Amino acid sequence: MEQVQPNGGGKPPIVLRWHGDADPYADRAWLVRDLVFETGTGLISGQWGSGKTFGALDLSASVMTGLPFVGRKVSRQGGVLFIAPEGAFEIPIRLRGLVQGKLNEMDGERLPFAWIDECPRLLDPSAVDELAAFARQAAERMQADFDLPLALIIIDTVAAGAGFEDENSSAEGQRLMNALAALSRLTGAFVMGVDHFGKAVESGTRGTSAKEAGADVVLAMLGQRDDTGAVSNTRMAVRKLRGGRSGYAIPYKLDPLQVGENRDGEPVTTCIVTWGDTGPAAPTAKPKPKWPNLVFRDAVLNALAEHGQDAWPYPAEGGRVRAITVAQLRAEFIASYPSADAKADTKRKAFTRSIEAAADKKLIICRELKGEDHLWLASDDT
Repeated sequence: MEQVQPNGGGKPPIVLRWHGDADPYADRAWLVRDLVFETGTGLISGQWGSGKTFGALDLSASVMTGLPFVGRKVSRQGGVLFIAPEGAFEIPIRLRGLVQGKLNEMDGERLPFAWIDECPRLLDPSAVDELAAFARQAAERMQADFDLPLALIIIDTVAAGAGFEDENSSAEGQRLMNALAALSRLTGAFVMGVDHFGKAVESGTRGTSAKEAGADVVLAMLGQRDDTGAVSNTRMAVRKLRGGRSGYAIPYKLDPLQVGENRDGEPVTTCIVTWGDTGPAAPTAKPKPKWPNLVFRDAVLNALAEHGQDAWPYPAEGGRVRAITVAQLRAEFIASYPSADAKADTKRKAFTRSIEAAADKKLIICRELKGEDHLWLASDDT
């Protein structure tokens, strides 16, 4: 490993790394194992009413307490700084819901959680330094009062904090993600932005694709919303995990919870997230059906190579196959079948057993064509 100082000075040296050197990144550092990195940037995006902020606060609760998040281990316990340029008035009520509904053992105790209800325009050059100053102040208090580092910064929402002139501008989207990455580097915390989906759910996060492209993690809060605004089939999709497994979803419910009463004696309610099964196991290849014996398989392949002809067994569908007659296969099988008993009847019986077994396992397809029995491979994958 060598350090190269570019001309001009004032910048940290660029490190030239070589294959075979000790790898400082041999194992990824995680905040939440296999889901959120220790440092970097991410997005929790979703439709209106899907519970994006509830999901972000549930993640916060796991990070603060060390309890698993959607079944995954919290590898770095720490405090949370929540930057809320949108909907900050809801934070105290939702925190009460978290404590009452999910953190009962901490009732009455303080959490390493701080928030601000304003955000400097993230596209301004000074924004990162301003937020880093708030983060340092929060980190010092968390270390002193809770003996914990600042581990997670959440910005809800990045659209409200960014101050876009053109939300569809790739340049502005990249500047935003660069700012979040710089904030992570300065604070040592993972920076997670909460954002909205556009009208077309399949297109993902609203505005430029540069936002998702620049993120290390994208978690999508999804659901079906009817005309009344009710949302069903809620699930969190792991839309992106840089270098890791993505493309699966974890179902959840937003369970209502009463956290007190207002001055008129009416109930004050909020929601907590209840997670379902933590997603399907990694897909495994379906085992291939086994041929009755290798002699029969080789006989099929050899006969197809020597005698196979194009055929259209289902003219209405137009599919073409490479077929042979059963008689051609029988002759090839009998010629190659090893047997101490040279009787033809022994080989014919072995052929009958083999062809019936192969047809039952759907390895071959048999059909009468032009008055003669033909067969072909059910799949080219033999």
